[in-house]
Amino acid sequence: MPETSPPSRWLHRLLSRHELRLMLANLALIAVLLVMGSLLSRVNSGVVLAGWTLLWLPLLLLLYWRRRMARLAWLRVHLRDGSPWYARLRGGILMLLGQALVAGVLALALLISLARGVPPSTWIVLVLFVPVWAMAWSGLGRYLRRHASAEFLPLTAARTLVRLSGAVLLLGLATWGLWQPLPDLGTVTLHEAVRHFAGRQEAQSPFLAHLLTIAAALDGARHWLAQHWFDGLPGMTLQFLAWLVVLVREWLFIWPYLLLCEALSHVACGYDYRDEPQRSGT
Repeated sequence: MPETSPPSRWLHRLLSRHELRLMLANLALIAVLLVMGSLLSRVNSGVVLAGWTLLWLPLLLLLYWRRRMARLAWLRVHLRDGSPWYARLRGGILMLLGQALVAGVLALALLISLARGVPPSTWIVLVLFVPVWAMAWSGLGRYLRRHASAEFLPLTAARTLVRLSGAVLLLGLATWGLWQPLPDLGTVTLHEAVRHFAGRQEAQSPFLAHLLTIAAALDGARHWLAQHWFDGLPGMTLQFLAWLVVLVREWLFIWPYLLLCEALSHVACGYDYRDEPQRSGT
Protein backbone atom coordinates (compact mmCIF):
# COMPACT_ATOMS: atom_id res chain seq x y z
CA MET A 1 0.00 0.00 0.00
CA PRO A 2 1.24 3.53 -0.69
CA GLU A 3 2.54 5.44 2.32
CA THR A 4 0.00 7.76 3.87
CA SER A 5 0.98 11.40 3.70
CA PRO A 6 1.59 13.15 7.04
CA PRO A 7 -1.41 15.55 6.66
CA SER A 8 -3.75 12.65 5.90
CA ARG A 9 -2.41 10.64 8.80
CA TRP A 10 -2.87 13.64 11.13
CA LEU A 11 -6.43 14.20 9.92
CA HIS A 12 -7.26 10.51 10.27
CA ARG A 13 -5.93 10.49 13.82
CA LEU A 14 -7.90 13.63 14.71
CA LEU A 15 -11.17 12.30 13.35
CA SER A 16 -10.73 8.98 15.18
CA ARG A 17 -10.32 10.54 18.61
CA HIS A 18 -13.27 11.16 20.89
CA GLU A 19 -12.14 14.76 21.47
CA LEU A 20 -13.89 15.57 18.18
CA ARG A 21 -17.14 14.10 19.48
CA LEU A 22 -16.81 16.17 22.64
CA MET A 23 -16.24 19.34 20.64
CA LEU A 24 -19.22 18.70 18.39
CA ALA A 25 -21.42 17.90 21.40
CA ASN A 26 -20.43 21.08 23.24
CA LEU A 27 -20.86 23.20 20.12
CA ALA A 28 -24.34 21.71 19.72
CA LEU A 29 -25.10 22.65 23.34
CA ILE A 30 -24.01 26.24 22.71
CA ALA A 31 -26.19 26.35 19.58
CA VAL A 32 -29.22 25.08 21.53
CA LEU A 33 -28.68 27.67 24.27
CA LEU A 34 -28.33 30.43 21.68
CA VAL A 35 -31.61 29.43 20.05
CA MET A 36 -33.33 29.25 23.43
CA GLY A 37 -32.05 32.70 24.35
CA SER A 38 -33.36 34.21 21.13
CA LEU A 39 -36.83 32.65 21.49
CA LEU A 40 -37.61 32.82 25.22
CA SER A 41 -38.99 36.35 25.22
CA ARG A 42 -41.34 35.55 22.28
CA VAL A 43 -42.96 32.32 23.47
CA ASN A 44 -45.75 31.55 25.93
CA SER A 45 -45.41 30.13 29.44
CA GLY A 46 -45.86 26.53 28.29
CA VAL A 47 -42.84 26.71 26.00
CA VAL A 48 -40.83 28.47 28.72
CA LEU A 49 -41.68 25.64 31.11
CA ALA A 50 -40.63 23.10 28.48
CA GLY A 51 -37.32 24.92 28.06
CA TRP A 52 -36.78 24.91 31.81
CA THR A 53 -37.51 21.18 31.92
CA LEU A 54 -35.03 20.60 29.10
CA LEU A 55 -32.34 22.23 31.24
CA TRP A 56 -33.52 20.72 34.52
CA LEU A 57 -33.54 17.02 33.58
CA PRO A 58 -29.85 16.59 32.65
CA LEU A 59 -28.83 18.70 35.64
CA LEU A 60 -30.96 16.53 37.93
CA LEU A 61 -29.52 13.27 36.57
CA LEU A 62 -25.96 14.55 36.84
CA LEU A 63 -26.32 16.00 40.35
CA TYR A 64 -28.10 12.89 41.63
CA TRP A 65 -25.39 10.62 40.18
CA ARG A 66 -22.69 12.85 41.69
CA ARG A 67 -24.35 12.79 45.09
CA ARG A 68 -24.83 9.02 45.02
CA MET A 69 -21.18 8.45 44.13
CA ALA A 70 -20.01 10.83 46.85
CA ARG A 71 -22.23 9.05 49.38
CA LEU A 72 -20.87 5.66 48.24
CA ALA A 73 -17.30 6.88 48.76
CA TRP A 74 -18.21 8.06 52.26
CA LEU A 75 -19.83 4.71 53.09
CA ARG A 76 -16.77 2.81 51.85
CA VAL A 77 -14.62 4.73 54.32
CA HIS A 78 -16.88 4.55 57.39
CA LEU A 79 -18.73 1.22 57.11
CA ARG A 80 -17.63 -2.38 56.98
CA ASP A 81 -18.40 -4.53 53.96
CA GLY A 82 -21.77 -6.21 54.28
CA SER A 83 -23.20 -3.67 56.72
CA PRO A 84 -26.99 -3.25 56.31
CA TRP A 85 -26.49 0.50 56.63
CA TYR A 86 -25.15 0.55 53.06
CA ALA A 87 -28.68 0.14 51.74
CA ARG A 88 -30.17 2.53 54.28
CA LEU A 89 -27.72 5.38 53.70
CA ARG A 90 -26.93 5.05 50.01
CA GLY A 91 -29.53 7.67 49.10
CA GLY A 92 -33.12 7.48 47.96
CA ILE A 93 -36.11 9.71 47.53
CA LEU A 94 -34.88 12.42 49.93
CA MET A 95 -31.57 12.70 48.10
CA LEU A 96 -33.41 12.80 44.78
CA LEU A 97 -35.73 15.56 45.99
CA GLY A 98 -32.83 17.60 47.33
CA GLN A 99 -30.91 17.37 44.08
CA ALA A 100 -34.09 18.11 42.11
CA LEU A 101 -34.42 21.38 44.03
CA VAL A 102 -30.80 22.34 43.40
CA ALA A 103 -31.10 21.41 39.71
CA GLY A 104 -34.31 23.44 39.45
CA VAL A 105 -32.66 26.56 40.87
CA LEU A 106 -29.65 26.20 38.57
CA ALA A 107 -31.87 25.60 35.53
CA LEU A 108 -33.95 28.66 36.42
CA ALA A 109 -30.83 30.82 36.83
CA LEU A 110 -29.56 29.69 33.43
CA LEU A 111 -32.98 30.28 31.86
CA ILE A 112 -33.14 33.84 33.22
CA SER A 113 -29.61 34.56 32.01
CA LEU A 114 -30.50 33.34 28.52
CA ALA A 115 -33.74 35.34 28.44
CA ARG A 116 -32.02 38.54 29.57
CA GLY A 117 -29.40 38.12 26.89
CA VAL A 118 -25.85 36.81 27.16
CA PRO A 119 -23.22 39.21 25.74
CA PRO A 120 -21.68 38.12 22.42
CA SER A 121 -18.24 38.25 24.01
CA THR A 122 -19.29 35.54 26.48
CA TRP A 123 -20.47 33.26 23.66
CA ILE A 124 -17.18 33.80 21.83
CA VAL A 125 -15.25 32.82 24.95
CA LEU A 126 -17.37 29.69 25.37
CA VAL A 127 -16.85 28.64 21.74
CA LEU A 128 -13.10 29.16 22.04
CA PHE A 129 -13.13 27.14 25.25
CA VAL A 130 -14.71 24.09 23.57
CA PRO A 131 -11.44 22.51 22.32
CA VAL A 132 -9.82 23.23 25.70
CA TRP A 133 -12.63 21.34 27.44
CA ALA A 134 -12.40 18.40 25.02
CA MET A 135 -8.64 17.98 25.37
CA ALA A 136 -8.74 18.49 29.15
CA TRP A 137 -11.53 15.89 29.51
CA SER A 138 -9.27 13.24 27.98
CA GLY A 139 -5.94 14.45 29.31
CA LEU A 140 -7.06 14.91 32.90
CA GLY A 141 -8.69 11.49 32.91
CA ARG A 142 -5.55 9.80 31.64
CA TYR A 143 -3.46 11.57 34.25
CA LEU A 144 -5.78 10.78 37.17
CA ARG A 145 -6.05 7.15 36.06
CA ARG A 146 -2.62 6.61 37.66
CA HIS A 147 -3.69 8.14 40.97
CA ALA A 148 -7.46 7.91 41.52
CA SER A 149 -9.61 4.92 42.35
CA ALA A 150 -10.88 3.31 39.15
CA GLU A 151 -14.42 3.16 40.51
CA PHE A 152 -14.54 6.87 41.28
CA LEU A 153 -12.34 8.08 38.42
CA PRO A 154 -15.23 9.50 36.32
CA LEU A 155 -16.50 11.51 39.30
CA THR A 156 -13.05 12.72 40.35
CA ALA A 157 -11.94 13.74 36.87
CA ALA A 158 -15.21 15.45 35.93
CA ARG A 159 -15.53 17.42 39.17
CA THR A 160 -11.90 18.52 38.93
CA LEU A 161 -12.36 19.69 35.36
CA VAL A 162 -15.60 21.56 36.14
CA ARG A 163 -14.01 23.36 39.08
CA LEU A 164 -10.87 24.34 37.17
CA SER A 165 -12.88 25.43 34.13
CA GLY A 166 -15.32 27.35 36.30
CA ALA A 167 -12.52 29.21 38.06
CA VAL A 168 -10.85 30.18 34.78
CA LEU A 169 -14.07 31.26 33.04
CA LEU A 170 -15.47 33.09 36.05
CA LEU A 171 -12.31 35.07 36.72
CA GLY A 172 -11.95 35.96 33.05
CA LEU A 173 -15.56 36.98 32.43
CA ALA A 174 -15.96 38.76 35.77
CA THR A 175 -12.77 40.75 35.22
CA TRP A 176 -13.95 41.69 31.73
CA GLY A 177 -17.36 42.71 33.12
CA LEU A 178 -15.73 44.93 35.71
CA TRP A 179 -14.52 47.28 32.99
CA GLN A 180 -17.86 47.55 31.22
CA PRO A 181 -19.61 50.96 31.46
CA LEU A 182 -22.23 51.31 34.21
CA PRO A 183 -25.34 53.53 34.17
CA ASP A 184 -25.11 56.82 36.04
CA LEU A 185 -27.62 56.63 38.89
CA GLY A 186 -26.13 59.34 41.04
CA THR A 187 -29.11 61.72 40.72
CA VAL A 188 -31.99 59.27 41.08
CA THR A 189 -33.57 57.52 44.04
CA LEU A 190 -33.45 53.79 44.68
CA HIS A 191 -37.12 53.46 43.70
CA GLU A 192 -36.52 55.29 40.42
CA ALA A 193 -33.47 53.14 39.62
CA VAL A 194 -35.38 49.91 40.26
CA ARG A 195 -38.34 51.08 38.14
CA HIS A 196 -36.01 52.13 35.32
CA PHE A 197 -34.31 48.73 35.12
CA ALA A 198 -37.47 46.70 35.67
CA GLY A 199 -39.45 48.64 33.06
CA ARG A 200 -37.12 47.62 30.25
CA GLN A 201 -37.94 43.91 30.51
CA GLU A 202 -40.43 42.43 28.04
CA ALA A 203 -41.61 38.86 27.53
CA GLN A 204 -44.74 37.25 26.13
CA SER A 205 -44.88 34.78 29.01
CA PRO A 206 -46.22 36.42 32.21
CA PHE A 207 -44.20 34.00 34.32
CA LEU A 208 -40.96 34.81 32.54
CA ALA A 209 -41.78 38.53 32.53
CA HIS A 210 -42.07 38.49 36.34
CA LEU A 211 -38.75 36.68 36.68
CA LEU A 212 -37.01 39.11 34.33
CA THR A 213 -38.50 42.07 36.18
CA ILE A 214 -37.23 40.76 39.52
CA ALA A 215 -33.76 40.08 38.10
CA ALA A 216 -33.60 43.53 36.48
CA ALA A 217 -34.82 45.21 39.67
CA LEU A 218 -32.04 43.51 41.62
CA ASP A 219 -29.56 44.77 39.03
CA GLY A 220 -30.87 48.30 39.42
CA ALA A 221 -30.68 48.07 43.21
CA ARG A 222 -27.08 46.86 43.20
CA HIS A 223 -26.01 49.61 40.76
CA TRP A 224 -27.71 52.25 42.89
CA LEU A 225 -26.21 50.94 46.14
CA ALA A 226 -22.76 50.77 44.58
CA GLN A 227 -22.98 54.45 43.62
CA HIS A 228 -24.53 55.73 46.85
CA TRP A 229 -23.68 53.59 49.86
CA PHE A 230 -20.08 53.04 48.78
CA ASP A 231 -19.32 56.62 47.76
CA GLY A 232 -16.90 57.04 50.63
CA LEU A 233 -14.87 53.95 49.81
CA PRO A 234 -11.56 54.13 47.94
CA GLY A 235 -11.72 53.49 44.21
CA MET A 236 -10.04 50.07 44.30
CA THR A 237 -12.27 48.89 47.16
CA LEU A 238 -15.39 49.91 45.29
CA GLN A 239 -14.15 48.20 42.16
CA PHE A 240 -13.45 45.03 44.12
CA LEU A 241 -16.97 45.02 45.58
CA ALA A 242 -18.45 45.57 42.13
CA TRP A 243 -16.27 42.74 40.81
CA LEU A 244 -17.64 40.38 43.47
CA VAL A 245 -21.18 41.23 42.41
CA VAL A 246 -20.32 40.60 38.77
CA LEU A 247 -18.65 37.33 39.81
CA VAL A 248 -21.88 36.06 41.40
CA ARG A 249 -23.91 37.07 38.34
CA GLU A 250 -21.53 35.28 35.98
CA TRP A 251 -21.52 32.21 38.26
CA LEU A 252 -25.29 31.84 37.87
CA PHE A 253 -24.71 31.35 34.14
CA ILE A 254 -21.33 29.61 33.95
CA TRP A 255 -21.89 26.96 36.62
CA PRO A 256 -25.07 25.39 35.20
CA TYR A 257 -23.55 25.66 31.72
CA LEU A 258 -20.47 23.69 32.81
CA LEU A 259 -22.65 21.08 34.51
CA LEU A 260 -24.53 20.64 31.25
CA CYS A 261 -21.18 20.26 29.47
CA GLU A 262 -20.22 17.57 31.96
CA ALA A 263 -23.51 15.70 31.55
CA LEU A 264 -23.24 15.87 27.78
CA SER A 265 -19.62 14.73 27.85
CA HIS A 266 -20.51 11.69 29.94
CA VAL A 267 -23.13 10.73 27.37
CA ALA A 268 -21.02 11.54 24.31
CA CYS A 269 -17.79 9.80 25.31
CA GLY A 270 -17.80 8.60 28.87
CA TYR A 271 -14.34 7.84 30.19
CA ASP A 272 -12.41 5.54 27.88
CA TYR A 273 -8.75 6.22 28.65
CA ARG A 274 -7.25 3.24 26.91
CA ASP A 275 -4.19 4.24 24.98
CA GLU A 276 -4.87 4.35 21.27
CA PRO A 277 -2.79 1.91 19.20
CA GLN A 278 -0.07 3.50 17.15
CA ARG A 279 -0.94 3.51 13.47
CA SER A 280 1.68 2.60 10.94
CA GLY A 281 2.41 4.81 8.00
CA THR A 282 1.08 2.27 5.53
